[in-house]
Amino acid sequence: MTVVRALHAAMEAIDAHKEELGSGLYCALAREMKRVAESMDEHEEATRRAFAMELMLDVPASVAAGNVYEFAEDQEFMTALVRRKGRELQTYDPNVAALMGHAWKIELTEAFLPYHNNDPCLLRSVRHGVLQLLQLRSSFLPQIVNHLTRKGLTPQMLCPFELNVEPVDGDDGRGPTAKQFLAYEPRLIRWLLGIGELEPWPRIVEDGSQPFFESELIASANRHGGDDPRINEPCTCPACSGVKIPTMGRSELFVNMPECHSGGCGGRVS
Repeated sequence: MTVVRALHAAMEAIDAHKEELGSGLYCALAREMKRVAESMDEHEEATRRAFAMELMLDVPASVAAGNVYEFAEDQEFMTALVRRKGRELQTYDPNVAALMGHAWKIELTEAFLPYHNNDPCLLRSVRHGVLQLLQLRSSFLPQIVNHLTRKGLTPQMLCPFELNVEPVDGDDGRGPTAKQFLAYEPRLIRWLLGIGELEPWPRIVEDGSQPFFESELIASANRHGGDDPRINEPCTCPACSGVKIPTMGRSELFVNMPECHSGGCGGRVS
């Protein structure tokens, strides 16, 4: 980069003449040059961040690219991303917005849940991706469940320890847990327990016939809000400024947002 080379040349010139400049002037010039260098680094970072944002808004699959992935790990960046996508889609006809939002969420889900060639080594990345998507509080549950099902991933493969089974060969079972998932989206309990999404909410059975791990997961889901679709929807309080991404489905395209009872919640998880 031409500017960087010129800056380095100026710094080298100052170093070469530091005795003539004297310690006071030399230190002052060195400090100013350092500030210039730091401001350039900040500008470069902002430029890279803006580029990654624009790229992921249009091509969610780009998250796998090396110069974009680092930003996908940034919760603040990802929150801003889904907020911008939601606002962008508000400018379209509702039916068109639903189609576009639906496709975008599917693409982003596929990018965050990489599972290729039945490679068990990728399961930890899948767990991490599930948690990342749920932390966005943008109602990714249908896309997550559909993707996992299509890839042939079972609850036992994703959360072996909490479902009382051994990890599949090649997987250490580590990473985010079922209880972490349920803290952001308790309705995932149905998939975890193999219950259809239209089936009644699972209940804890006190007669001892229910496996302990199952009652533990149900208790966790109940503790974090139970069968409430609003739990993982965007919070639209002034501090959170969440925006819904319209998608296709049985529910209405636009529904009332949940109220934020704490203000600046950044999510309801305690």
